[in-house]
Formats: sequence, structure tokens, C-alpha cells
Amino acid sequence: MPGSFSRFVPIACALPVFLFGCGQTGPNEVASSSTTTPATSAAADGSAVEADQAAAVGAETQVQKRTPNAGINPKNQVDIVREEIKGGEFQEGPTPFEYLWQPEKQNPEPDEPLNVEVPLGLPELVAYVPKANPLTTAKAALGKQLYFDARISKDGTVSCATCHNPEHGWTDQMPTSTGIKGQIGSRSAPTVLNTVYGRSMFWDGRAPSLEGQSQGPPQNPIEMGEQSYKEIIERLRTIPGYKEQFLKVFGTDVTLDGVSKAIATFERTALSGNSAYDKYTRRDMSALSETQKRGMILFGLRPNSDDPFKTDVKLKKAECTSCHIGFNFTDDQFHNLGVGWNEADKTFADLGRWAITPIGAKYDKELGAFKTPTLRDLSHTAPYMHDGSEQTLEEVVEFYDKGGNPNPQLDKDMKKLNLTKQEKADVVAFMKALDGETRKVELPTLPDGPDGTAPDPKKALTPPSAKAALGNVHGLVR
Repeated sequence: MPGSFSRFVPIACALPVFLFGCGQTGPNEVASSSTTTPATSAAADGSAVEADQAAAVGAETQVQKRTPNAGINPKNQVDIVREEIKGGEFQEGPTPFEYLWQPEKQNPEPDEPLNVEVPLGLPELVAYVPKANPLTTAKAALGKQLYFDARISKDGTVSCATCHNPEHGWTDQMPTSTGIKGQIGSRSAPTVLNTVYGRSMFWDGRAPSLEGQSQGPPQNPIEMGEQSYKEIIERLRTIPGYKEQFLKVFGTDVTLDGVSKAIATFERTALSGNSAYDKYTRRDMSALSETQKRGMILFGLRPNSDDPFKTDVKLKKAECTSCHIGFNFTDDQFHNLGVGWNEADKTFADLGRWAITPIGAKYDKELGAFKTPTLRDLSHTAPYMHDGSEQTLEEVVEFYDKGGNPNPQLDKDMKKLNLTKQEKADVVAFMKALDGETRKVELPTLPDGPDGTAPDPKKALTPPSAKAALGNVHGLVR
């Protein structure tokens, strides 16, 4: 991101820190890469070796050039430590520690445990909720307000719900998301649905929790604006309603720790289940049509043992369960499908998981690899892939049928499937059977600001356009 927000101090002084973004990349992250220029080649240790420097060694010395064949441009590699420090703002950065976390100033008021009705097909939440942030009623209500409040963004135009709108499958249904001042990001907004069960967040898995994920977008210059946590927390502290609620819920002033915990609590209530497939697994044989049952078998799932349905389609011919497994239809792992690979240049448009892996732990198989998304509610979360490059489920199946895009790090399970036209239609029909019941999310009433007025959360549900944002170039706060 533009501007270095802090300098390095010992890790013991810091809150957990994470990289930027709802799933997008900022200016200093690798959004694209190009081939090495003729004058530059990659040495064995990954450093750049200039051709004129090599010539200076002597005519008798022959320098062996090595051209990257897996989409790595050394000049564009991400310095993971630098990025984390900028995102996390250690204690000696511009944000004093008491804005990030505080001990209790008073005892929080008693808060009722939040009773979340878990739909059919999903496990109870207790095993997936961190002990440091239990589900409670008042905290979830506070998190819902913060989730829909655009005052977290620098100019008051973008909220969490701008890119993760419950009415749009908890996404924005755009190929890549639009942030502050109409800026376009480089990745598609993942759905919030069922993220309570996730092992990591973002397409590249750089945050281990929803609490960590929520700290990224407010500082992403493309998403919510280039601003320190101090600016954000000071702005929220001017809102009497938030000051009062934080004292009741956490016993503190408004802090980044409390904001993160409240938003994560609300997001853990976003669930998708009780689909036609879930009903079928509970012995409702009529819940799936014959084409959906064929698609289920092609997908890799066996029919109920007492289902009289018969077919000659091959089990797991579509190879879907190689990655899309379990109740949430994801292995939460990272795979290279060849999305974004440019065969002519031998480069990836986005290096994915590899870019955020620390030096000393980098693994070639993570090049161009992205997290397996849940398949629940797919009908409402188009377009697909991390870059929104596939517009329909039919296109997705065609992409897999051809074996993805061949590249040096292609996942071992990616291969040509040779599905028939009918089999492709059957697989699509089954994936649509994973759509869950619709749960209406009512917009919250936001607390009044210092001027006595409150913003309408509905306005931030429409992403700002570049034209409309011209009046906000100075980062005005409503």
C-alpha cells in the first residue's frame, strides 16, 4: 500500500496482524507480473542479475541466464514482513496501542449468549467459535451496525456490505470489487456465507480468522481508503452511540480489537444450509430431480442406499470431490487451476498463495494457487473464480472439463474430464441444488454522529462510481 505506516518493533508488542483487503490486492501487492526483460534474469537465489554487470566480470566468464518458467518476476515479489507491518501498525507506529486494545475500564454489562439457528446440513457453531470471542446478542447487534456503517471508510461511502451484500449472496456479484472513489480491485469479493467454518480468510488465506480479516479492508487504499487505525477509531469514538455500546459490551472505549470482534460475531451468523441436497440426505428422496441425482454422482457423492434411483453415469467422473468436500463443500486448501495464466508470457496475473508465504517457506506449488470456495449458494454468488473470469456455472464446468489452463504448477487433480453435454448439465443442476434457504437481513439503524444525524446504510450498498466519487477526493467524512 502507498505510504509506510510504521516501523518494525518486536513482535511481542503487537496485536495479531494481517495483510490488506477483502480479497483484493493493493498497489504494492502482486496484482500482475510480467516476464523478465532481456536485460534481466533470475539467479538461483531469486535476485536480479543485470546483463551489463555480468559482462563486467570478464569476457572469459560465461554467465548462464535463467528465465523463470513459473510466472515469477523477482522485482514484483511481495515482502511479506513489510506488508504485515504496514497493515498491523505495531505499537510504535502512528496508532497508539490504546486505540488497538484496552484493558476493561469497567465491567461489561451481562450479555446473553446468541442463539443462532443452524440450518439443516450444517454443524452447530460452538466448535468453530474462538473462546476469545463468544457469540453474544449485544455484540452481534453492534457488529451488524459496524458492518453496514460506511463511516469506517475514509470518505463515508463504503461499508463492509458494499462488497458483501446479503441481498447479493453476501458478495457484490461483480467480477472484481469497486471501492472508495470508484477504484477497481483485482479480485472478486468472496461470500461471507459459512465463513464461520473456514480455516482461513481471503482467497490466499492470509488471515486465520474473521477477526483478522476484518482489519484489512479499512486500511486498503482501494477498498476503504489509505488511513491509519487511529483515524478510524477516533472517528468512531465521536459517535456517542458506539461509545456507549462499547462500554456495555467490552467495558472499553472503541478499539480495533472490539470492532474486529463485533464484526466477526455478526458475520458468523451468515449461514447457508437446508438446501435440496441437505433434505435429500435426510431421506427426502423427492428433494432432488433425476438430473440433479445424476449430477450428484458425477460430482462424486453416492446416492442414499435406499433410493431406488438407478443410473449408469460414472461415480466422480467430474472429479469435484477432489477439492469440494464435507458439509461446506470445500477442503479449505489452495489449488492452482491455471486461472489467470498467460501462456504466451509464462506468467500469472496473480501469484495467489505463493505471494503471501514468508521467505524461507515458499513452495512452487503455491504459485497461482487460491483457496477452494464453498459451493453453497452458488446461484447467488456469480461470477466465479478469484478474478470473476467465469460468468456462469456452465462456463465453470466447461473450464474444468478442459482441465483448466495448463501451466508448470497446475494442480495434480486438474485433467480433462470428457464430460458429455448432458453430464455437464447434470453437474450444473446438482450445484444449484446446494442453494440454501433465503434469510432476510434487515438493515440496522445506525447511531447518530456528532452532528445529530445518522447515515442511511442502504446508500452504501451501491458501490461508488469513479464519477460520483469526484466530490470526495479530499476524503471528507460524513
